[in-house]
Amino acid sequence: MSINLLLVSPYSMNFFGGVQNQIDLIKASLRGEDFNVKVLSPDSPDFNIGEAIKIPFNGSIAPIKLFPKRKIIKESLKWADIIHIHEPFIPLCFWRIPVNSKTIITHHSSISIFISSIQKMLIKNERKAAKITAVSNEAAKNVVQGLNVRIVPNAIAPEEMNIYFNTSRDILFIGRNERRKNFKLYYQLSELLKNSNYSFRAITNKNIRAPNVELYLNPDDEIKNEVLKISSIYLAVNTHGESFGITILEAINAGCIAVCSDITPFKDLLGDTGVYFKNNNLEDLKQTVERLVKSDMRAIYNNQKKHIDKYSLNKVMPSWISLYTQI
Repeated sequence: MSINLLLVSPYSMNFFGGVQNQIDLIKASLRGEDFNVKVLSPDSPDFNIGEAIKIPFNGSIAPIKLFPKRKIIKESLKWADIIHIHEPFIPLCFWRIPVNSKTIITHHSSISIFISSIQKMLIKNERKAAKITAVSNEAAKNVVQGLNVRIVPNAIAPEEMNIYFNTSRDILFIGRNERRKNFKLYYQLSELLKNSNYSFRAITNKNIRAPNVELYLNPDDEIKNEVLKISSIYLAVNTHGESFGITILEAINAGCIAVCSDITPFKDLLGDTGVYFKNNNLEDLKQTVERLVKSDMRAIYNNQKKHIDKYSLNKVMPSWISLYTQI
């Protein structure tokens, strides 16, 4: 007998984001297994609670539905054998989804201490969940104190094509035009190195005045993958508010060396294989990039590529299947 698994997301499935990406991967990978999988979210093809609006949240813009369709929620809960709530702070505040012995909760975000303290006072019924997980130690800080939490990292789909790493000086930025993504630092680096043989590309969501940078605004997956594959160095210059770093894994998986700010989530992600610079320090970033291009870049890339294998979907999914079958 198959299990009806309901994946709950506060974010619209029509927008790209880390939570939506993981839900899509889980749903696709369980196709053909002993599960029927449906998604409850704004703009879901399964249980659609309504069209999302964009609101500021946690230093970003969240596409959510503040007042969802209760009839749809009740219908989805009646259908589900297991409810897997992703990013609980938004849905539990506004949706009042019941948390009980058939509920799994997953924390994704790194949020401020102030927001976290308020949410923990509001979300008292998290203690009733069958299992609580987090994508990283940083995200686990959001869990109510005293509860057991299991770390299940985000996953990446394995790259099906052969990866070709080129030792060029093509430098890439990926991120929304938000302060914490720190495009400003990336652009400043392009200004410092504009008379050298470096090239700079950025995948982002808004037009930004950056004469030395080739911009790709909201590209589809095909164009995004092409840009990744012609780049050799990916700069994760984020300053704060990160809990994992799925884009870093995607960039490495597509053939880029990742150079990251030395914030704890990124160091936890890549460990000794990472190339780090002092957070928001332009001079240290410049020196780090210049040292990198003079080193054995292929060996550095191979170490990073080998390291991220532990985040492959075929390594992560057994943990989810184990949790789903235990409750």
